Amino acid sequence: MRIGFDARWYNGSGVGKYVEELINAFAGFEKQLDLVIFEDPGKPVPTAGNVRPKRVQVRSTRFSPASHFELRSLCKRESIDVFHVPYQYGVPLFLPCPLVITVHDLIPFLLRTRSWPKQLVAIPFVKAGYRAGAFRAQHIIADSANTADDAQRLLRIPPERITPIHLAASREFCANRKTREEREVFSKYGISPPYAVVSSAGCNWRTKNLETALRALALAHEISGINFQTVAYGPETGLDVLAKRHLTFDLDIRRAGYAPVSDLVVLFRNAHLFIFTSLYEGFGLPILEAMSCGCPVVSSNAGSLAEVAGNGAQIFSPMDTRGMAQAAASLLRSPEQRDQWRQRALARASDFSWRQTAEQTLAVYRNVHDSVRGRKPALAYTNEPERASYQKAS
Repeated sequence: MRIGFDARWYNGSGVGKYVEELINAFAGFEKQLDLVIFEDPGKPVPTAGNVRPKRVQVRSTRFSPASHFELRSLCKRESIDVFHVPYQYGVPLFLPCPLVITVHDLIPFLLRTRSWPKQLVAIPFVKAGYRAGAFRAQHIIADSANTADDAQRLLRIPPERITPIHLAASREFCANRKTREEREVFSKYGISPPYAVVSSAGCNWRTKNLETALRALALAHEISGINFQTVAYGPETGLDVLAKRHLTFDLDIRRAGYAPVSDLVVLFRNAHLFIFTSLYEGFGLPILEAMSCGCPVVSSNAGSLAEVAGNGAQIFSPMDTRGMAQAAASLLRSPEQRDQWRQRALARASDFSWRQTAEQTLAVYRNVHDSVRGRKPALAYTNEPERASYQKAS
């Protein structure tokens, strides 16, 4: 089975991380698939030494009309059996083989993500792109059972054409992995424990509900009576806006910006808590990365977050400022509470791995390949226990 993978989506985003991790996780499955990655010549995907897919350079950009014809020609030349686009938008139209796409979230259908003029002009085109991808694909992979449900409801995808497959944290996010000395990282960002960690979220700070996270931490300070720092990592757009509006609530904020993973591991591993109050997530990788480092997590239950958190984090309504503040205050005051939630976080994080993601993705490829050739497909991964767990939690 010869699989084409559109690796042109490799970049510094979450989708780029999905591309890199999944391609590398296919190591060990060489007897089951012949992987060909189609990539931007200026952005090659880094692979481990034991991962040696054939690389095909695509000259046209992702959204150019020419890319539809170039990909068709390249797939014919490479005798591709199934082509996988790891994103829900801008899919190729004229492929000579079955198409699988990954839907990461349905944010444009659920939340306002841009200023009103841009929202009114751009979002209808984005929605049309999502619908075109859903119509064109033979099968769709969703990051979670919640996202699969959203896709069925909003894109009218029959349940037999969509499979939820969880992502995983990078192996670098590990509680026991040796990283840089804590003192070096603390000095770099001006940190002295105790501290809480929050994602500053960049341009999506409204969707990530950053103001509520800061309000909850400010209230946790009042409840606990403990002075602590707030370490914010990621793009700082939202912090800048809230600071101008005097909505950072006199928190002692340390900005880590685009901290490298090695620094984030140290920050998570030594934090009293990580708070994540997003209004919607297609998966919720930040809480899994924190849990993988043994960091106690206080999270909203929006989107797929309850599904990913399981019993490894404390979850609340995204606007339940007091509930999240009380949970944060307990973690700040009580070493026993912190140890309990560290252990729960690690136990839950162990349920996820990129090898498992790769194995389940391979099952989707195989079923699509077999169904197109008239063979009865094997049972696909359906993640029914996780779907039941999500429905119970919600």
